[in-house]
Amino acid sequence: MDPGAIVLSISLLGSSIQIHAAESDHEQHEAHVHGEAQLLIAVEGDALEIEFHTPAMNIVGFEHRSANEAQIQAVESAIGTLKQPDLVFSIPSTAKCEPVSIEVESPLAEHADHDHEEETHSNFTGHYHFRCAEISHLEKIDIKLFEQFPGTEVIEVQSISKRGQQKIDLTPGQSALEL
Repeated sequence: MDPGAIVLSISLLGSSIQIHAAESDHEQHEAHVHGEAQLLIAVEGDALEIEFHTPAMNIVGFEHRSANEAQIQAVESAIGTLKQPDLVFSIPSTAKCEPVSIEVESPLAEHADHDHEEETHSNFTGHYHFRCAEISHLEKIDIKLFEQFPGTEVIEVQSISKRGQQKIDLTPGQSALEL
């Protein structure tokens, strides 16, 4: 599987989210809404790509630069959790998916003083790339982000898989995504 094709799939999926948001007259959601998160999933060939975006408020309960040791620890703990895909996603073991790369970012992770203005809306972003030896067994993913981060109330998911493109909202009571 060409890694460029997966990147293109994720890029196109992200573009469709932006287009949908721009065209929607009845839904005036900002890109940054407390309690909401976005998840982009692409399955192609033997690759599974997951991209996650959420306001920091959902993850650590604040969005400003860490002001004390407790907040620094909260950010470091959250990043540590997000870097362990088995804590945030339940992927069927029969699909034999192994992480190839994991990137988790947040401006809150910067502890040093900087001369730039403090951001008023900080986010956490995660990017997960897996290779799956038995991708045909990848029929669903259970999203465990609600368990780990109770400030997350709704996850807006867009995915591309063998079922085609789909959009679904997941909640703590309905956290499984059929692929």
